Amino acid sequence: MLHLVRLAAMSFAATTGLVVVGAALQARRDAVAGVASVSPEPAPALHVAAVAPVDLAQLDPSARLAAEVAAMSPPTAQPFFELHALAADAADPAPPAWFPAESHERLHVLGPMGDAPGSMPLPIPLRSRAAFVYDLGSGEVLLSHAADERRPVASLTKVMAALALASEGPDLDAELCLDVAHRPSWPGAVTKLRKGTCTTGWDLVGAALVKSDNGAAVALHQVADLPYYAFVARMNEVAAELGMGMSTFADPSGAEDDNLSTARDMTRAVVAASAHPLVAPAASAPYWDLHDLGKGTVRRLTTTNALIERPGTEVLAAKTGYTNTAGHCFTGVFQLRGGRQVALTVLGAGTERRRWADVREILNWVEQGA
Repeated sequence: MLHLVRLAAMSFAATTGLVVVGAALQARRDAVAGVASVSPEPAPALHVAAVAPVDLAQLDPSARLAAEVAAMSPPTAQPFFELHALAADAADPAPPAWFPAESHERLHVLGPMGDAPGSMPLPIPLRSRAAFVYDLGSGEVLLSHAADERRPVASLTKVMAALALASEGPDLDAELCLDVAHRPSWPGAVTKLRKGTCTTGWDLVGAALVKSDNGAAVALHQVADLPYYAFVARMNEVAAELGMGMSTFADPSGAEDDNLSTARDMTRAVVAASAHPLVAPAASAPYWDLHDLGKGTVRRLTTTNALIERPGTEVLAAKTGYTNTAGHCFTGVFQLRGGRQVALTVLGAGTERRRWADVREILNWVEQGA
């Protein structure tokens, strides 16, 4: 039953570009936009108890999640051109209200990213289908190759899931025990987190961003205290607030081909991730120790970022991604020798080796005075 509900909703998302929950989430978004606090407004209409006399505690995990989905207002389509206009309005002005004030200056560099054309003559050979490189210090676009072509972005989507979680002001120290509702059920979305694992929100963010674990990414909606599809809708709202006018997302893990973005937009996202105190620690970590609180064990998860030990380079945020459709993808923010900070994204490399070759070529070129 739950699988059928998910398939139906995802099919709708593929047709319209976005699944948006009803008036309750809209009211919640308006309320959050009106205050400078990261504390979320309550949204009782999103919970099944607000509309039906059902005792969720008596349901098994799968039935409980299905009941939450069924209780939400019917999805309403928001045309892609409306999302694009909303993001265009948000591209240059003040950062979102949920973003910490001490990091606002970092986000102001996002505005000039829209000044360069989608493609420029390539100064270096690249194998990726799309690339975008941005100097955070000068605000200059250094390289733009098919930078505004919408493509599947695979697990780069997890950056948006982490930012959506951060926008809800979650308690990442709270304990969460995984059940069947947290296991991805579609092809390719594997997870190494077993049913019954009890850990914290911090460790789920770490597993999602460091090891790219799909089960951890799916569980983030529970950490945010939002029903699954409301969380996906929040991911799209956050993308629009960050000026990502060419992006729509369909699931938190990136396994769906309907997670569409561009090299320019994903560079916006990774810059935001590097500046947010709830996202940056995991987005920049070489490894993450995941604690199973029930068993009292610790498992070390190593990063999928092959550039973590590049000499003279500090990783401020990074994320890898791969599906058959998306190809090999990467987005990251680096501080290079001499202190120069650069953000970049490459999408659609044919092999993992070519992806890393492109990123290394770009970083070498920047260090040589690009």
